[in-house]
Amino acid sequence: MKSLLIVAIVFALGIMAVATLAALAQDKPVAPAANDAARPKAAFFPIGGAAADELRTRTAFSLRQKLDRDGHYEVIDGYRMKDLAAEAKDGVNFDTSAEAIRELGKEVDATVMVWGDMDASNTLRLHLLDLREKDATPRELTKVVKQATDLRFVCEQILQTLPGVVQFEHPNEEPVTDDAAARVMWAKNPNLLVNGDFAQPGKWTALYESEKYEVQISRTAPAADKVCINPIGAEDGLPAHNVLAMNLSKECAENNGLACLSDAIAIKPNTRYRLSFRYKSDGPTLHVFVKGYTLAKDIQGQPAPREVYRRQVPPGDPTAGKWVRVVDDLNPQHIAFPVQSLRVDLYAYLAPGHVSFDDVILKEVGAQTHQAKDDAIKPPLAPPHAQESR
Repeated sequence: MKSLLIVAIVFALGIMAVATLAALAQDKPVAPAANDAARPKAAFFPIGGAAADELRTRTAFSLRQKLDRDGHYEVIDGYRMKDLAAEAKDGVNFDTSAEAIRELGKEVDATVMVWGDMDASNTLRLHLLDLREKDATPRELTKVVKQATDLRFVCEQILQTLPGVVQFEHPNEEPVTDDAAARVMWAKNPNLLVNGDFAQPGKWTALYESEKYEVQISRTAPAADKVCINPIGAEDGLPAHNVLAMNLSKECAENNGLACLSDAIAIKPNTRYRLSFRYKSDGPTLHVFVKGYTLAKDIQGQPAPREVYRRQVPPGDPTAGKWVRVVDDLNPQHIAFPVQSLRVDLYAYLAPGHVSFDDVILKEVGAQTHQAKDDAIKPPLAPPHAQESR
């Protein structure tokens, strides 16, 4: 299974590699190098560890390319960094001291230095040293690449902790199709999400690092890095009701982030769904996902849900104390497997603070308007159960 994940990650990055073929061949920045002298230099050392060499190389490449496109930093190319790492007596890995990295960084006039490793479970551990900070000391960042689609978000989350880096944007390829028929279906169809109004405990599962628990109602705000359901008073023309509340520490926000998943929702094939929710944030950024699953056999041969679809809702910024409504359409599908159920993943990260969610709704609103076609994903030769029984 790990080899399949690695292959999927490599293929998922194929489109980017084609778009920047010349840059990939030479590992050179593709953005204009205007006014390089005024930009701080960023040095990304090769990533060590037991993860597949291809994945580690792609991760370092993605970090360099994404930061270079942002334009705020001059990024040292990969070939130079490989040569620089070779000068270290014992190589460069997560345990290499900041003093040794500083000395190597002087050779390329680096202001920002990043080094680390990725282990066999695809857990990425990095040190980030920014010499512009007073009494600069390395910050430790830990991310896990669980799915092929995770690599993009992992790299962006890391880079967005650097001063000056703007939030990465992703075009919404599935705009809301607000036609008359969809409006009628939205008005009459039931909410498929159980406890989307948080009127009762449970039906939502909080996730943080190794912690996993059903969310409960609490009269007090959540403790650091916790999730709970809070009663709130009447506001915005609404009576007193409950909301889902998150509290992110700085360490949590800059590393794993905080997530809360709904229970699974059975869906129909070839059907479009609409997600709607309100949120309020005093600091963290939202990256809400809708994840789709098919039923396949696990390594013990037992039926188990496997994620085959992921819809990223356009990111949400801090709201300055106001409630903001988000509406997004999704066409759950995969080019090889049926998407049989969905889970809404309320996820926040990047900056510390409090986030509240309210009135989460998922409804059927008509036939699909977008057909899955992804040249970066190769369909398997057989269904999942057939593959795993070999």
